[in-house]
Amino acid sequence: MRLCLIILCGALAACGRDLVPIVPPDMLTPCPGWKGRTPATEGELIRAGAAERAGRECANLKLSGVAEILGGAE
Repeated sequence: MRLCLIILCGALAACGRDLVPIVPPDMLTPCPGWKGRTPATEGELIRAGAAERAGRECANLKLSGVAEILGGAE
């Protein structure tokens, strides 16, 4: 019985924790887009489009950064 415990402890000691890459918390925050009411004028529509584009670019940049950290980018 003592031999079984020694073998079990040796097997458990050989098991290591896999190191998981750490993703910075700022890369997990949402990117803002248009938060106003539905655009009614041409100027509001342009501002809404620019805000949505900036939000998408921010999100895509964060996604590519996370992919690099996790090793999925080529």
